[in-house]
Amino acid sequence: MALTPVAMPRKPATKPPIPRAGAPASLEAESPVMARLAQYERDLLHERFADFERAVLQDNIVLCDTKSGVLLAFTGAMVIFCLDQVGEPAKASGLLGDAATWGFFLAAAGLLVSCGFCLATVIPRMRRDVGEDHIFWESAPFRRPVEEYVASMRELDVHVERDEKLRHLHTLAAVCRAKFANLRHAMNFAIVGFVILLVAELAKAAVRYLG
Repeated sequence: MALTPVAMPRKPATKPPIPRAGAPASLEAESPVMARLAQYERDLLHERFADFERAVLQDNIVLCDTKSGVLLAFTGAMVIFCLDQVGEPAKASGLLGDAATWGFFLAAAGLLVSCGFCLATVIPRMRRDVGEDHIFWESAPFRRPVEEYVASMRELDVHVERDEKLRHLHTLAAVCRAKFANLRHAMNFAIVGFVILLVAELAKAAVRYLG
């Protein structure tokens, strides 16, 4: 009796396992790329923050200069007015006349000191130890011919550019502090001088009333 061969069931072909996204091998392969992308993101955020900080400092410097200019115009006019009024109460004898004269004189002195601080606020601040700075317009690279300057800027390292930008921000912050300190002194002397001027005007009015 002939035996008929029986076909054995064939096993399905097994496919290689697909690696999961969170597998350790995938993390090892993607970690350099992710680290580089994270570094790029941090550098971009640092650059944006530096640009924002520079805009804030520049706005504060412009605001301080504007306030100093307005205060300088006011105190200058008040100094001329006080000096013009110094001799008026002296014509009247008595304590009130002398007090008014000295009041106008002291008011003019205080307002004149305020003018000095206003001028110190808006005066340009020139740095002498700039060296190879590529931002300040008085530095050595900007004094060279244009071809040398362009060539030096092309060879400038990215990290050097970032460091110079941060140094520039530090310089702007120092300029801003000095300007607002002078403006604060100018405001204080202007207030004192204006109060003395009001007292002198009251004494002058009393001299006229009593005379």
